[in-house]
Amino acid sequence: MSGDRRLLMLTVDDERGASTRYRVLAHRPHLEARGFRTTVRYPLGRPERMFRPAWRAADLAQDLLDPFIGLLFVHRKMYPPPVARRLRRAGRVVVFDIDDAVDLPPPGRQIEPATRDRYRRNFEATMNAADLVLCGNRELASRLPHERYELLPTPIDTGRFAPSDRRSSGAGRVGWVGHSDNLPYLEALGEPLREVARRHPGLRLVVVADRPPKLPGLEVEFRRWSLDTEVSCFDGLGVGLMPLEDTPWARGKCAFKAVQYMALGIPAVISPVGMNTEVVQDGRTGFLADAPEDWVRALDLLLSDPARAAQIGKAGREAVVRDYSLRVVSDRLATILESLS
Repeated sequence: MSGDRRLLMLTVDDERGASTRYRVLAHRPHLEARGFRTTVRYPLGRPERMFRPAWRAADLAQDLLDPFIGLLFVHRKMYPPPVARRLRRAGRVVVFDIDDAVDLPPPGRQIEPATRDRYRRNFEATMNAADLVLCGNRELASRLPHERYELLPTPIDTGRFAPSDRRSSGAGRVGWVGHSDNLPYLEALGEPLREVARRHPGLRLVVVADRPPKLPGLEVEFRRWSLDTEVSCFDGLGVGLMPLEDTPWARGKCAFKAVQYMALGIPAVISPVGMNTEVVQDGRTGFLADAPEDWVRALDLLLSDPARAAQIGKAGREAVVRDYSLRVVSDRLATILESLS
């Protein structure tokens, strides 16, 4: 890159946000090693304050008034049309990074039509102001009306997320890790999981989240998620679950839960929705399960055949190291940014 190597990264959340940690902060060491001078700026207030008009206005003004020139990396943050147009300045390149269906309001919330329209309007304005859109998966790229995009999956540090002896003692434990907003996907699996429990007495379902699930008739071990335990919370899982409903919102997800399981050598059983079908090769690096009987069949096989489970876990780990490791993805990001001179 022959132009300005100063890179300002604007995030929609602070360092506690998973997307900020994995798609912004994780890349900084590699970008710095490639000659970029990176600065990360979080929103002015805590995320909950961004719903207040005064805080939102002050935060947008801060982004507009910044004298920084060079590369502007906007991670998931969306701007009203007048603000988005003003992000562009002479000599500045704008990159818009998305890893979720940010054009849609999150599911499970009462959203007024005007609010839904605002999500789409701000998404389109920010997308159109960008020289390039980085999309976490093909589904997100398909929603763009132009071809100014590059595919960039969410990376994982395969040095931190690696198999270990204490993580491989998961006989009879099936696990799910995520935010409570996504617990309805797991709770919808109640009957297939109860059938698996009938076939495998002593089966324990490990749920790592901010609140316990509602799954009557199952033995549930609840672990409260924390940043300090984001790797160790997977300890002892024999199989990892990622159920999804096939909706526009879910199709925009980046399959990261599956990537985490696989990096740790945990065989994953996941819904064939969106990017999930690219991450897992059914029967080789994991299992794709749609109908209830698919979930029962896959879990029954993995719980009954430890050798097959270990083989699939190993193949999944190798696939993630090859395609989604931090080293591989960060190198691709640096090359993309270098080309934007």
